[in-house]
Amino acid sequence: MDRRQFLTKSILGSTALVAASALSVTGYRFWPESGLTNPCLTGLPNDLKNHPLMAKIWSDIDSSQVWDCHAHMIGTGDGNSGVWFNPSMNSWSHPILKIQKHFYMNGGCIADQNSDVSYVERMVALSTEMPHGYKTMLFAFDWLRDGQGVADKERSIFYIPNDYAASVAKQYPQYFEWAASIHPYRADALHELEKAHNNGARAIKWLPSSMGIDPASTKCSKFYQKLHDLNMPIISHAGREDAVLGGNQAHGNPLRIRRALDAGVRVVLAHCASHGNDEDLDNGNKSVKSFDLFSRLMDTPAYNNLVFGDISAIALFFNAWAIKPLLARTDWHQRLINGSDYPLPGILPLISIKELAHMGLLQKEQVPFLQDLRNYNPLMFDFATKRLINFKGNVFAKSIFETRNFFEKPPA
Repeated sequence: MDRRQFLTKSILGSTALVAASALSVTGYRFWPESGLTNPCLTGLPNDLKNHPLMAKIWSDIDSSQVWDCHAHMIGTGDGNSGVWFNPSMNSWSHPILKIQKHFYMNGGCIADQNSDVSYVERMVALSTEMPHGYKTMLFAFDWLRDGQGVADKERSIFYIPNDYAASVAKQYPQYFEWAASIHPYRADALHELEKAHNNGARAIKWLPSSMGIDPASTKCSKFYQKLHDLNMPIISHAGREDAVLGGNQAHGNPLRIRRALDAGVRVVLAHCASHGNDEDLDNGNKSVKSFDLFSRLMDTPAYNNLVFGDISAIALFFNAWAIKPLLARTDWHQRLINGSDYPLPGILPLISIKELAHMGLLQKEQVPFLQDLRNYNPLMFDFATKRLINFKGNVFAKSIFETRNFFEKPPA
């Protein structure tokens, strides 16, 4: 065993031990039940295509109305795409970033060579196995920027140009739509927003903590006005962010998006703010669950047609606790929107089907089907898992999955 192999195994082993300790504290048991590495199998076998559960997950669903609203573009920039990632992700001096990159690349089945092309090819292959009309919205991702809107590459983790996301969506219009990412502090923010809108962007993607965006800042006001005029929604991360490190976690506080809502902008809060705590800005800044603040926004009558939640990553082990309260709030279901957060469903240690069954959310006999499906098609697996989740007769309404109208023909 050479030094690099030793370091890899040591760090992965340490990571597993830390995760095991954390999970035991929170009531979960450590897996991975299917190993650490995505096998990246191709071509759904007939026993999965013809499985009774496959018919069940698509029953009463109009696949032409299903748009997965939350999927990431990943690559290394080796295809002249303009994609960039922080060189620290290649260095063992930054082991967390190094390991994260490994899992993202493996989750997306990215080849060592021609990584940009291989990622798109994998997504196309997965999409061909979905029923006709199913589409995935691909996210661009802007730089972390300073208070003047100047890109800070040293502190950025990765960058996905708007033009690249748009070009992939246009190359495969039968499979993809796209969402632009524009930092509102940029001097050219309004120009870029108009350009993205004219180029077919369906929404704006923000990850406030990792981009250096304070949604409550007056610097966003003109951007919000333009979004309102264009009737374009924001899909913004809410709650704690662990996948893309850096920035200010306080910017993910759901209450900080009120400025956008008060400007009449439709906002989709990613993951329903199901991870982490934030300061309750209405009650002395005490620390409460971010989900509780999301709930407050959802229950504010003035925001009834403005604030929405996406259920991407809701099955991840640190978010799964929120599934039951989301199922119970059937009055919210018309304002919940499905997304996969691809490639996260392909990162095996993040989701335990057995644990979801142990929580009473899945039937034990459904576990083998979902585990096998995941090895071949994580997009289908994510959809299937959410369609099969059931607790005390409550399921995610089919409207949560038929999301096209929200993005294509928004309400007046």
